[in-house]
Amino acid sequence: MSQGLNVSILGGGSAYTPGLIHGFINRSQDVPLSRLVLMDIDESKLDTVGYVVRHMLQDAMPQCKLELTTDRDQAIRNMDFIICQIRVGGLQSRHIDESIPIKHGVIGQETTGPGGFAMALRTIPVMVEIAAEIQEKNPRAWLINYTNPSGLVAEAITKTSEIRHISICDEPMVLQESLGAFLNVPPEQLFFDYFGLNHLAWARRVYLQGVDILPQLRDTLEHTPLDKIEGLFGEEVLRDRKVRTELRNTLRIFKETGMLPSPYLQYYWFTDEILEQQIRSGRTRAQEVIQMEQEILAEYRKVAAGERPFETLRGGEWHADMMVGMLGAIANDTREVFIVNTPNHGALPELPFNKIVEVPALVDARGAHPLAMGKMPVEVRGLIQAVAAYEELTVEAVLNGCYDTALTALSCHPLVPSRKVAKNILDDYIAAHGESLAYLK
Repeated sequence: MSQGLNVSILGGGSAYTPGLIHGFINRSQDVPLSRLVLMDIDESKLDTVGYVVRHMLQDAMPQCKLELTTDRDQAIRNMDFIICQIRVGGLQSRHIDESIPIKHGVIGQETTGPGGFAMALRTIPVMVEIAAEIQEKNPRAWLINYTNPSGLVAEAITKTSEIRHISICDEPMVLQESLGAFLNVPPEQLFFDYFGLNHLAWARRVYLQGVDILPQLRDTLEHTPLDKIEGLFGEEVLRDRKVRTELRNTLRIFKETGMLPSPYLQYYWFTDEILEQQIRSGRTRAQEVIQMEQEILAEYRKVAAGERPFETLRGGEWHADMMVGMLGAIANDTREVFIVNTPNHGALPELPFNKIVEVPALVDARGAHPLAMGKMPVEVRGLIQAVAAYEELTVEAVLNGCYDTALTALSCHPLVPSRKVAKNILDDYIAAHGESLAYLK
């Protein structure tokens, strides 16, 4: 790479952004930046986060020109890479997504079940619009998408656009980093035989120097105190009740099945337990995140006012590692292995052709080249196929603006007990979200 890259971040006012910039700083030798554009529709958050990012760049990458904008056009034209981490409707809409299912006796979660369905209904139209703008104004650019629900977004973009894009999720990276730390080996030495859908995937085998280590790991974990395992994640992370519960439930599933699951499998394995916890809590995860974000942004404002020393307060190193690593593999044509969301062209033969799947892929200047993962274990195949059908129908409903197809999609989801419940939830979403779902006829 002879010159620095032009990179923009849609959703640049996110509290996650400084963590992402850390990733660019750490990889500045092989992924140098010449221009960085942060774009957000929330000008107040953009200014606050932009101050922190400017401070970081002045110290570590002074050659990089930083621009803050509320104009999406500025963040699309003349960019080499466009990173997207938007949240359509903000955290208040996430609260609606999560609270309505609980009222009907169904789990309320951001990307899984009805919550992920509502998020897709709001997000896909905007992401399709962004992809169309990229196609028109800068077709040579790469879109690296981190916007949830990542698999559904990727499927909609694939069906409607010819832009160069890859959708990613940091969950596989979290598993790889955590397992590497537990084994005291560099995570890049671990190869995951990984298959499924976004937030519904498994590592069937994990190879270290050609040997599957999962059977030995399973035996080791049976005799390892939980606090030693939790210690890999750090005290700050484990203060978050949700993260600690996810970790414990992930280990429970691994011990039962011998396969290492995405943490989101807990919502299918322990549905009754988690629903009971959500009802008892009386508070959605969105409300917790709103409070966390307010606290972080308040600290950033103190930094901007000179009331406290500079430091970044939000996590996200795994998010940054994967995002910047993926970008670097494309820019430098290095053919590195990443687990990505990509069209199924035979990687998982028991799922439809072109369905977006989450599998390992070689990533180079031409994009992602998925590896063949073969047939899925029968004990999880049915669940994955059912959710795949729900995803296909959801994307179809959004692209056609069809209420009946949306109802059928939600009725197909394994976490929704009946069509009647699905209709009640869908109608409540349409009433609560108003104009953003008015296209469903």
